[in-house]
Amino acid sequence: MTIQQILRDAGSYLKERNIEDPSREAGLLLSWYLKKDLGYLYGHMDMELDENAISGFMSLIERRGRHEPYGYITGQCEFMSLTFEVNPAVLIPRADTEILAEAALFALGKFTLSASEAQIPVLPKKETYRGLDMGTGSGCLAISIAKYMPSIIMDAVDISEEALNTARRNAIRHKVINRVNFFRYDILSDSFISRYTEGNKYDIIVSNPPYIPDGDIPTLMPSVKDYEPYNALAGGEDGLIFYRAIAKLSEKLLADDGILAVECGFDQAENIRDIFAREKLKSVFLKDFSGINRVIVAIKQV
Repeated sequence: MTIQQILRDAGSYLKERNIEDPSREAGLLLSWYLKKDLGYLYGHMDMELDENAISGFMSLIERRGRHEPYGYITGQCEFMSLTFEVNPAVLIPRADTEILAEAALFALGKFTLSASEAQIPVLPKKETYRGLDMGTGSGCLAISIAKYMPSIIMDAVDISEEALNTARRNAIRHKVINRVNFFRYDILSDSFISRYTEGNKYDIIVSNPPYIPDGDIPTLMPSVKDYEPYNALAGGEDGLIFYRAIAKLSEKLLADDGILAVECGFDQAENIRDIFAREKLKSVFLKDFSGINRVIVAIKQV
């Protein structure tokens, strides 16, 4: 069977199972499996594949046909031009979350944003910054910030030891393990403040917390609800439980001239702004690629 034939068959298989953009998905999986870029595949459509290659590739297509996410099949995901290990213990990073990372780096004076630049305050210059990532998951935020900002020390917190182990491996991969510290805490627990805030003040706090209302999770796409970790999705009855906790924590954890930046759901920005305002945090919004308010950047009103 040639590359052209197997891509045709794989694309048809995925289309029958309601996989979005099935031809592209088939091409990406074959490219990853053969360790050849897409340009090579399209330039060698008449190349014959042996039975082992066909069998191995089709096993991946069957997994994708069951709506298992591409990132879990390959075990990796691109974020901020860096490759991260992902697995079912962590949420797969989304492109929209790069806006949050870019906002943090802009605030640190290390990145240029295409829009809304004037709204985001820039931190005062200092020799070493301290940052906190609440709910780090794969570590993509903390590690990306540390990778592109050599003068920052990041603390990364998660409730899941499996997630933290994944994040540690990613920090080692990207050679920032000496500047990213990992801690297992539940940010909703009363013990978090007492055990974690003593003497700690952060210049910047970032978080992409769980924000799906619990009742909405059964309505999500199968690739999300059936595979990604529930604890990384569920944000309580209204999806806002973590934002209330983050706002209260920021009162104690954030330096007076510090910056808080969070991602939120498509219809949550104004509610979160109100939550932050009650804790004397002034917010601005950044839009995602669809024009939706996706990132909230807040500063203390002192």
